[in-house]
Amino acid sequence: MATLADTSLIVVADRQDDGTLLGHTTWDRGGFMSARSGDDHPDDGVDWTAAATGEGTPETGRYPVLDVAQAWDVQSMLALLCPGVRHRYSADGERRTALMAHPDGSWARAEARGQEPPVVYQGGPRRLWDLLDGVRDHWLRHGELPVRGAWVRVTPDGRTTLMRGRWKLQVKADQGAGIS
Repeated sequence: MATLADTSLIVVADRQDDGTLLGHTTWDRGGFMSARSGDDHPDDGVDWTAAATGEGTPETGRYPVLDVAQAWDVQSMLALLCPGVRHRYSADGERRTALMAHPDGSWARAEARGQEPPVVYQGGPRRLWDLLDGVRDHWLRHGELPVRGAWVRVTPDGRTTLMRGRWKLQVKADQGAGIS
């Protein structure tokens, strides 16, 4: 048994003669973080100031503001699709704000009051909120996300492949979503 870093995914796998691991993700969830030492912190390398104050063309979001860190399947899927993405959420009365940031300089901020759709701002090379909306869209269309119950193959050099139905994701070891 092992975990996938920065996710709540638990992998049960058998080691093959060539060192490859073959198995699946469990339907159970677990709270895990990447191994670290010293004074480093999981938020290192992201620009929270840009996420909190960055300007751009405001767009109306399709889905409500979400505390991604509390939505374990959504967070796990995002961690696999965009290793290194970090999340913050705050609620103050009727106002809810979600921030996303990535070490590559990408950021997103969504703000909403009450039941109104959020106003979304994004910057950097990736559109993080659009990625989140894609994950939520998949979840709504299929009733679940494919990260649970997926078949897993990990090669000796750390390349990880997850598959479930038609869904397939390959992650290189240096992208940060490998077995830990």
